[in-house]
Amino acid sequence: MLRRLRRNARFARAEIAVLGSLALGLMRFLRMTTRMTVHNGEVLEENWRRGRAMVFVSWHGRSIMLPFTYRGHSVHILNSTHRDGQIITHALLRLGMKTSPGSSTRRAIAGTLGLVRALAAGGDVALVTDGPRGPAGVAKPGAIELAMSAGAPVVPMAFSARPALRLSGWDRMMLPVPGGKVVCVVGEPIEVGKGRDPALRESLRAEVERRLAELCRHADRLAGRPEEPV
Repeated sequence: MLRRLRRNARFARAEIAVLGSLALGLMRFLRMTTRMTVHNGEVLEENWRRGRAMVFVSWHGRSIMLPFTYRGHSVHILNSTHRDGQIITHALLRLGMKTSPGSSTRRAIAGTLGLVRALAAGGDVALVTDGPRGPAGVAKPGAIELAMSAGAPVVPMAFSARPALRLSGWDRMMLPVPGGKVVCVVGEPIEVGKGRDPALRESLRAEVERRLAELCRHADRLAGRPEEPV
């Protein structure tokens, strides 16, 4: 019965709206009930002041609190056309973010072109570089390719929290516990230039992976919890 209902377009829109509102409510609740600080945020401020577009990258499991660090700015995401992706889109749009339909597995070309246009227009792009299905902690090359197409820097980001829950999914999503401490850390930009050299792209992809792993450990240290690379 539920499966049949979910195939109904009107029911699907209602489901996305309701669950998206719940996801938004959870994010706002966590923001309001935790003590959040941003470390090295001047990296973002300097590039925004200069009008230079950036490609933000993070791990899927360490991303839920990051939208609050760049609210008020034109930040685009590559969002899946899958229903679960639309639920997240509903929440993020109401936080001021913009989306380009597509994912690494569905409508990838259309979605990527939308992000290229966003960067060219001076907007920023945020990607979960081990998403949407993992493996966790393994960076995909898309962020580097996108950044090289526009000559934009890649800015790694991570957050940690104490206390926090780690969910059981493939990404072990970290959820802060109300009343706790949240630390968002902005890494130093990775300059990628422009080009099509496969060896350079792979070297930069590996550098993003290394930097994100270290950034997660650094965020854990600042939050006062055991260090984890993802």
